[in-house]
Amino acid sequence: MPSLGLTPDVMSYNAVIDACARIGDVTRAEGWLDKMKAAGTAPNVVSYSSVLHACARSCDASLAERWLTRMEKEGAEPNAICYNSVINAWCKEGNMRRAAYWLKQMSERGVQPTVNSYSTIIDKLAKAGDIDAAESWLARMAEAGVEADAVSYNMLFSACSKTGDCARASKLFDEMMKRNVVPNTICFNLLINTHSRQGDVSGVLCRLRQMREQGIQADRVSFNTTLKAFARCSDPKAADQLLEEMNAAGMKPDVSTYNAFIAVCMRAKDAKKAECWLNRMSKAGVKADAVSYCTMIDAFAQSGELHRAEQWLEKMEESGLQVGSSTYGLLMNAVAKMGDISRVERIFQRMEQANVEVSGSTYNALISACARKGDVDRAEFWLKRMLKSTTQADVASYSSVIHACAKANDLLRAEAWIEQMEQDGVQANVVTYNSAINACARCGDVTRAEHWFHKMVKQGFQPGVLTFNSLVNACAKALDVDRAEKWLQDMPNFGIQPDDVTYSTVIHACGAAQEPQRADNWMRTMLSKLYGKGDKPSSFCYNSLAQAWVRGGDVDRAIHWLSEAERLGVEVSMASLNSVVSALTRARRHEEAELWSGKVNRNSAARNPRADKPRPRATRHERGGKAE
Repeated sequence: MPSLGLTPDVMSYNAVIDACARIGDVTRAEGWLDKMKAAGTAPNVVSYSSVLHACARSCDASLAERWLTRMEKEGAEPNAICYNSVINAWCKEGNMRRAAYWLKQMSERGVQPTVNSYSTIIDKLAKAGDIDAAESWLARMAEAGVEADAVSYNMLFSACSKTGDCARASKLFDEMMKRNVVPNTICFNLLINTHSRQGDVSGVLCRLRQMREQGIQADRVSFNTTLKAFARCSDPKAADQLLEEMNAAGMKPDVSTYNAFIAVCMRAKDAKKAECWLNRMSKAGVKADAVSYCTMIDAFAQSGELHRAEQWLEKMEESGLQVGSSTYGLLMNAVAKMGDISRVERIFQRMEQANVEVSGSTYNALISACARKGDVDRAEFWLKRMLKSTTQADVASYSSVIHACAKANDLLRAEAWIEQMEQDGVQANVVTYNSAINACARCGDVTRAEHWFHKMVKQGFQPGVLTFNSLVNACAKALDVDRAEKWLQDMPNFGIQPDDVTYSTVIHACGAAQEPQRADNWMRTMLSKLYGKGDKPSSFCYNSLAQAWVRGGDVDRAIHWLSEAERLGVEVSMASLNSVVSALTRARRHEEAELWSGKVNRNSAARNPRADKPRPRATRHERGGKAE
């Protein structure tokens, strides 16, 4: 401007100083103020407020204070904007005490604080998570006669939103309404987010209704935030209500919205309703994506409708969408849990035909399904096939086959797979060793069971109660009561306490070895160690002990334990009742035998209710038309 023969006026200088302030360049802002004065142009309050604004943006509160003092000395009276800049600068530095000091100074010097004066402090405290202090400043603001606006409340709603404090947010909203502060869309969106963080579906729907009733337009953020609340929702009616609110707001649901509705139905285990949503989605012209199909497959898989789940897999394949390994795996895992090995294998073949890479978890689901069925041959077939493929077998792959061998009582086969596993460089884990010990137990091979136990401990694995129960069971099968007792007594040395299965197995072992008194002693030990007032052992314990006493020739002790079982409401088996009746008959105690025989009949009737019912009289037609 000087090159053109023009002299800059105060507005020109202020524009340059303001530009420097907006980028927080204090040095240049100060420089232009000095140039302004040197040129003989007197700075005004706007000039100084821009420099103060630059100080605030650069978080230099001390410098801002000095400039406020300087402007007063130079004859410029600070206004609310100047004080607000100093307050803002101290808030940015986190010195709330100093910010409060300047707010007080502002009032004492006759400058009326504005909503921004208080909101700056409220915002800083709310963002720091000190909602109590922020609320306190909101109250002080009202006492000072400064009307809060929606922005002031939004600062507090934002803090509540971060913590999911619905009660506090609702209280603040009620207070806001009483003070006639008009909420805006942001206000409601923050409230919706607060409810969403708590999974409060009814809360978010209530806020959407309030928005509509107050004539405030809900936007895409409102509904996207609402959907967060539906992440754990299992109420299909709530999905219908949300769709109504979206229609009322003129907002069309997108694919993610429909997927959320489908997921709600899946969690409600209502596959048919989920299917209805997908059909509505199609009619609305919204194309289903991979998530839509996967959710449908999962919904029918969880409801046990595997045929329908497979149909949706076929539809997904036909849609042209890329069906990934995880989608096939989703269905395979569900089918595997149902034990339908043929169907699992059929899905596996479809994966191969679609040239989808088969993951380790997919192979493991198939091997595990075979193992649960005790089908060792098929479990081995799929593990061998996995080993020939590029997919790496892991400890779960081998452990499942070893478990299958254990269920089939094939100890040699189980041990052969453990050796193969070690040769392949796969480290066995607790599950592997437990399966091996269980295989030994089922075969009654105590020596091999102890071998695998010692190897397990040597490898640094902590045995659990299942490990010891299998060891005790191995001893019981071999009728080696001494060893069974030894392992039970050794459990505390490994930090494990015997459970009811451990004691029950030892009691049964003693009975099988025809040592009823020993079994009796362990029963009493179990009762003293495990069961408090109102608790009771399983029926297996009582029945095993009673039958042991019958075999030992002491029917009275058997009657004692069966009577105790009846008193506690524990089921007495038919075998126990019959053994007592036989023993009493042999002892010529006929009246007692008749009494216990009555219990046999009642027990039988309870098991087969139809047996006691009188047959209905035949109709005339059924009698061949003959009169009585």
